[in-house]
Amino acid sequence: MKNKLAAIDAVTKGMMVLTAFCAFAMALFILIEISARILGLKFYGTAEYIRNTLIIIVFLQLPFAVRWKSMLAVDIFVNFMPRIVKKGTAILGCLLGIIFFGAVILGAWEPAVISWVENEYEGEGIVDVAAWPAKFSIVIGCGLSVFYYFVRLFDIIFNDLAEVSSGETAL
Repeated sequence: MKNKLAAIDAVTKGMMVLTAFCAFAMALFILIEISARILGLKFYGTAEYIRNTLIIIVFLQLPFAVRWKSMLAVDIFVNFMPRIVKKGTAILGCLLGIIFFGAVILGAWEPAVISWVENEYEGEGIVDVAAWPAKFSIVIGCGLSVFYYFVRLFDIIFNDLAEVSSGETAL
């Protein structure tokens, strides 16, 4: 099981690297657009690429944040909780994460598939950007997040709470 989890962790880290390149490409597009405007030239497609790239960046980084327990927690409350309440809060946070991201998957799956099948594009004529990568990044990112919430739930229930610190308990 640990080997499989390590392989999925490597995929998650790879997605983080991919999003770093996406962020660099997005900054480059903005730089080119601004430079073109200053020179009085037209550069098309920046808005379409940035719109889709932002979605990809957010949702492909999400599993990394869930896995490495970087989700938001209010330490001032969690630090003063008794051990059993802390464990219950951690379990509740995992369950809420599973429900929330599972609901997002259910809502995003059909539009992603339709986008793929119908070869959907976004754009206003001159530049058409495929919509399916952004839509599938929502499904993939939320799917891996649900998986990692299940892993964390398993750890909380069957392992000692000592490794569940305040920053790891909230959604």
